[in-house]
Formats: sequence, C-alpha cells, structure tokens
Amino acid sequence: MTKFNKLTKKLLPRIGAMLLAGLVAGAMYVVNSFIIYTPERVQEAPSFEFLDDPDDPNAGNNKEPIKASDKIFNFLVMGHDRAASLTDVIMLINYNLEKQSVSVMQFPRDTYIEIEDHNYHKVNGLYNYCVGQARNEGSKDPEKDGCKKMADYLKKNLAMEIHYSAVMDLDGFGNIVDAIGGVDMYVPMTMEYNDPDQNLYINLQEGYQHLDGKMAEQFVRFRYGYATGDIGRGDAQKVFISAFINKLLSSMTEVNTIKSLAQNIVNYVDTDIKAEDIVYFGKQFVGIGNKGGSVKLSNVKLMTMPGKATMYGGLSYYVMNREYVANIINDYYNVYNRSIVRSFDSKETFVTSENSVLRDIYLESKDKVDLVIYDAGSIEQNGLN
Repeated sequence: MTKFNKLTKKLLPRIGAMLLAGLVAGAMYVVNSFIIYTPERVQEAPSFEFLDDPDDPNAGNNKEPIKASDKIFNFLVMGHDRAASLTDVIMLINYNLEKQSVSVMQFPRDTYIEIEDHNYHKVNGLYNYCVGQARNEGSKDPEKDGCKKMADYLKKNLAMEIHYSAVMDLDGFGNIVDAIGGVDMYVPMTMEYNDPDQNLYINLQEGYQHLDGKMAEQFVRFRYGYATGDIGRGDAQKVFISAFINKLLSSMTEVNTIKSLAQNIVNYVDTDIKAEDIVYFGKQFVGIGNKGGSVKLSNVKLMTMPGKATMYGGLSYYVMNREYVANIINDYYNVYNRSIVRSFDSKETFVTSENSVLRDIYLESKDKVDLVIYDAGSIEQNGLN
C-alpha cells in the first residue's frame, strides 16, 4: 500500500467525522435559532411604581405577587425623516401570542409632553432629545441608545413595559416594504406635493394600486390634503398598516422569507431586537409552529391615542385624555396581573401643571372623548368607513 493510500485511509474517517460534527452543529444551531428558540425574558421589577386602583375590587386585598405574562410583548416603533430630527411616526404595538392578537396605538406627533429641562413640548421631539442625551454620555451608537432611552421614558410614565424598541428612517422603511414585495392598497385620493428642500416629491393617483417602497414612502408622508390634519394622516396610515400586515400574512409563508425580512430589519433599523427574535415573532405571526394558527386581520386593532387637538401658547398641541389612555394601556398593553390605571402617568408628564385648556382635556371624563377602534380586516374590505 502506498504512503498516499495509507494517509488517505487515516484522514478520510477524520474528515468525515469533522464534516458530520459540523453538520450536527449546524443542524443544532438551526433548530435552536429557528425551531425551538424563544425570546429571552428576564423577569425584572416593574418599570414603574404600582399604585392600587380604587375601582379594582381586589385593591388592597390582593396577596398574589405581581407577575408578568410571558406571552405578551410590547414594541415601540418610530419613523423619522432623513435629517433624523423629529419622529413623526410613533406607535405602540402589542402582540399577544396567546390570543394571536395585535393592537396598534398611534401617537399624534403634536402630543403634549413635559421633557425634563427641554422647552420643546411635543412628543415627536422626545427621540431627538434622548439621542442628544446618549451622545453627551459618550454612546458609541446614540441612535440605538436614544431609542432605548425614549422607550424607558415612555414605559415609566405610561405604566407599561416596552420589551423592544425600533426607529427607522425613510430609506429603511422603503427597503422593508420592498423586501416583502410591496403592498396592494386603495389610495383614497390623488396625492400631489413637491418640496425640493426635503427632496420630497409626491405623485400618487387615487385608486387601487401596487405600492413599492418609494411609493409607500410618499403615501405615509403625505399630510396636506386631510380635513383633520395630522389625525387624518394617521388614519391614512392605518389603511397602509392594514395592507402591510395583509401582505406579511400572504408573503411570509416560509422560514427563509421570514429570515430575509429579519435581516432587512436588522440592516435598516436601529433596534434592540435580535434577528432570532424577529424570526420567532414572524413564525408565530403567520402560524408556523403555532397551534392557534396565524394572526387574523380581524384580530389586528388600530387606534389613535384618545385625546383632543387644541391651541396653547400660540402653538397647536394634541392632549391625551388621561382616563381613556390609562384604560387603553390597561386593556391592551398591560402584561401584569394587576390593574395599572392608578399608576398611569402619576407624575403628569403629559400635561402642563398650569390651569389651562390642556388640563381640561387631560382630566375630563373619557365619555367626552371620541375613540374609534378599527380592525385591519374591516379596513381591508371597506376602508375607514
């Protein structure tokens, strides 16, 4: 037997064993990451002080310790312009894996908020303020850390947990829309607007059509033809969100598609969510490995934060109604086994301390405030009618 044959005889089993070990390790990684993987949840103390709700029949007598569900997740999702200044899109999204339901509450960009030592009192400036804080603290990634700071600020004052936060610019938004193949939807009116200073050119025609990433950007940025101003723009975005979710449900039918979308999100979005977590939620969302099946459009609820628009100090503001928003957070976003109604905005961050029209709106009975909760299925069939 030649030396070569002897060497081959010795090496082949070893090479085969190494290849087999590699295949096993790869298979274990795939199984762990995309089959049995679940997001890591560290049980921590609530991010806010629990105060007993006087309307809770168990208030003061509940001896059960405060516990958080491991099936309910809250996300803060924001969008800003290319100058990275103001987040004109702010949404709180709840995903309840047990009920296979999704709830989306939009914050109007003019929502009044007290931002510590800052003189700007609109919520769309909070992210920029938090990025500045992160930069001053020497952050290596101030956009990502600023996003987390904003989430911390909101969850402390809204009496809720925010498990993941994400902020994207318009390029990221368009790329994600393109990653799922665009969306099909009815554009409710002709949209035309040009602003060379922002490099913004909108030209969409009324009617049912296919929107790619650039066209989708035009649709969500258009704000000049709505009778109710920014609230109308938010309602139009509900139509887009419904079409986007519908496309997700029809396009994310395989794990590879979900992985591709997850990679696009990681590449184009400043977020603290890992690719593995996105794949996990994506699989649950479309019913891969979920006994409850996929999320139904009728179980996707969309709403604008309850409140009213007003003028104050010569500026336009949107003021939340405390009672109504506290109940919304408790009913749709509360992960705990206790009511958070009494704990909500205990420091009155979302209103001025001065006696004013702002306080009147903030403190009035929720019965005087209008709220429409849409479901995505109805919007897909009938629009916002």
